[in-house]
Amino acid sequence: MTTTFTTNIMKKINDNLDESTELRLKAEEKLKSRKSTITKVELDTEKLIHELEVHQIELEMQNEELTLSRNKADLAMEKYVDLYDFAPSGYITLSKEGEIIDLNFSAANMLGSNRFHLKNSRFALHIAFELLDLFDEFFQKLFRSKKKETCELLLHIGPNKKNCYVHIDAIVNQDTNSCLLTMTDITERKTMEEELKASLLRYKELNSYFLDRELRMMDLKKEINELLIKSGCEKEYLI
Repeated sequence: MTTTFTTNIMKKINDNLDESTELRLKAEEKLKSRKSTITKVELDTEKLIHELEVHQIELEMQNEELTLSRNKADLAMEKYVDLYDFAPSGYITLSKEGEIIDLNFSAANMLGSNRFHLKNSRFALHIAFELLDLFDEFFQKLFRSKKKETCELLLHIGPNKKNCYVHIDAIVNQDTNSCLLTMTDITERKTMEEELKASLLRYKELNSYFLDRELRMMDLKKEINELLIKSGCEKEYLI
């Protein structure tokens, strides 16, 4: 009886121990599972943070490159503006209607005024009246051909300044609604050409005068020789 009771108690104790051990094992497994889940979440979070940090650095580097590129572009634009504004040749952008859209300092100087007053004015107003038809024909041909065209014009600057002869190279811009004129001052060359023409004309007049005078002298010598022969004398002039 006592042995059976003891046996039953021991069995209960063993059963309790087994249940306790099993419960502990299950608890440990669950803890491992929790730790595994937490570790995975932490790893994913760390990976996400890493990716965000890398992406941020990439954006910062791209921003630095864009800033450098923009600075280079600004410097290039400044150089272009300086080259355009202070070029020795005159640059003018004209609309299809012949109005001045933009021009540089050299062009403004050739037209005898400042850039501000010249913008939006008609370019034809600055051309010598006798050459207006020539310019109109040249301007229409330029927009018809869409090719480079050239002409020479006399610009009327004003009553207190010398007029200006210019050689013009023109091309239609890509928008086809405007054109670019490059003007070169050829006043000195034209002045020399006119002086040369005047000198040639004076030379021809003098040559004609002396030739006429020489011919008249020859005729006079012939008459004198004929009179001398008729008088029984020898002729005096060899012709």
